[in-house]
Amino acid sequence: MNVNGIGAAGYPVAGYETRRTERNVAGGKFADAINKAATKKETNAFRPESSDEVMQAWDKALAETGVNPFPMNRISTALVLHVESGQQGLSSTFLGDSVGSAKSMVEKIIHRLENPLTPAANPDFAGQELIFYKKFLEFLG
Repeated sequence: MNVNGIGAAGYPVAGYETRRTERNVAGGKFADAINKAATKKETNAFRPESSDEVMQAWDKALAETGVNPFPMNRISTALVLHVESGQQGLSSTFLGDSVGSAKSMVEKIIHRLENPLTPAANPDFAGQELIFYKKFLEFLG
């Protein structure tokens, strides 16, 4: 109840509204800072291990496309293929240890993205994955 500009708790309503707005703005700034930090950490959250040549191609594809094929909030096609093959989770060596093994895995991923068994849960992410892996395959030679 509001009587003569004083709210039920005895605080002026205008002051309460101002303070609430200040807290929301401060909370938004804090959340923005956390999200920026999370984005930086996310880009390095999963990095496969392979030969230097494969990793150079990986890094070039990341830089050129700006697509992280392993975001924290999505299930990647590479992970799905790895689990389907009977492996427990995605190891950091899923590309193998040579350019040939990396090409083989990337071709499987591209084939799955172009010919999904079921419609993609997130078509936008699937499209980004496809762009990344095609670029990665191009850099593998």
